[in-house]
Amino acid sequence: MSQGVSATPKITKYKKFDYEIPETTLVWQLTGSGLDNFHLEEIPVPKMGPKDILFRSDSNGICFSDVKVVNAGPSHPRLKGYDVARDKVVPGHEISITVVDVGEEAKDRFQVGERYIVQADMLEYDTAVGYAIWGGMIQYGVFDERVQKYLIKVEADVGYSQASLVEPWACIEASYDRADIQPADQVVWVLGGGGPMGQMHILRTISLAERGVLKSLRAIVVTDVSEERLQAVRDRFQDSLRAAGADLVCVDPRQSDFDAMMEKLAPGGVDYIVACAQIPQVVNDSRRYLKRYGVLNLFAGLKRGTGELCLGDIHYDQHTITGNTGSRLEDMENVLRQTEHGHLNTDASAGAVVGMRYCSDGVKAVADGSVTNKTILYPQIPDLPLTRVEDLPQVVSFSPDVEKEVKSGVWSKRAEMEMLDALLEI
Repeated sequence: MSQGVSATPKITKYKKFDYEIPETTLVWQLTGSGLDNFHLEEIPVPKMGPKDILFRSDSNGICFSDVKVVNAGPSHPRLKGYDVARDKVVPGHEISITVVDVGEEAKDRFQVGERYIVQADMLEYDTAVGYAIWGGMIQYGVFDERVQKYLIKVEADVGYSQASLVEPWACIEASYDRADIQPADQVVWVLGGGGPMGQMHILRTISLAERGVLKSLRAIVVTDVSEERLQAVRDRFQDSLRAAGADLVCVDPRQSDFDAMMEKLAPGGVDYIVACAQIPQVVNDSRRYLKRYGVLNLFAGLKRGTGELCLGDIHYDQHTITGNTGSRLEDMENVLRQTEHGHLNTDASAGAVVGMRYCSDGVKAVADGSVTNKTILYPQIPDLPLTRVEDLPQVVSFSPDVEKEVKSGVWSKRAEMEMLDALLEI
């Protein structure tokens, strides 16, 4: 869905790929475990085979999964049997790409200038983009026939970051597929909700309340052990949730009066818990606050084989336990079309932007939680330091109305286009 952005000559040139493919590309490569083995390199643009496509990486959301693969290196389960030191790992799976060249045997399926997003989990091949297949932390890369099966065409002129953020939003939506929040539910608890993904769950719940789906909603409880994160949630969501007729309760669960507060807020228990915390015991303990017929949605990246559940208690309390660790092609297709039609603003999750040479700073920020919303990498902008959205007017001269939005922390296609126009080197 167009936001009425008038394209400058540079932006038109960029969108149509009306310039020569460079000879080299910047790329972030992982050769071992840890940030010390995560390096920026300049290499020849990868050669394309007759069945391949060459793509330009326009934007890439940095995910905590990227942090995990950088930290784990060769020991990551998705890299079993893959020679990390020899073949390198290029992380990044929240990718928005433009096709810039097409092999002879792929021309019946792809054209230069087409845009796509990527479903990273290639189940048919037991591999994934951003792991054993090079991902989006590259300026120009190649996708073979296997990856091409997992590409979803961007049909409308949405922003690059909007397209990148379809992937995490599809994970959010997929987590509710089997057990969604119900119209009669009164209290929703986002456990560990101060980070980027937790805030997306909050956004989704508020959106449902605003649309009149959750007519009985009285409160969203957000717990986190960081007061900075909790304050960011208050600042961002309190007014909109109040306008939707419910309260926002942000609290550190370590407070001595937490049990009494929860008892007062939800005497019969919480209706729905979304667990974004990664500590199994914390998640397990949360179930004692769950009312009969309540739902526990396991969203955090819990390690396989961890955590204990008392099956008899689940049975007699009539609880529903659901889990999700990704999305399917159909989930991403659904969210992309919602975005294109203006029904979902994925850019509401953008909190910071970063250029190619500073990508590792973006990964560090995700690791330590210093940016409370999603960080978007722009590979085609080499020298943009990690910058919070609200601080971007110190780097880029925006038009007055866009500058006002950006200073308030609002990212949009208009802001993105103005930033690209100012900083692209083409």
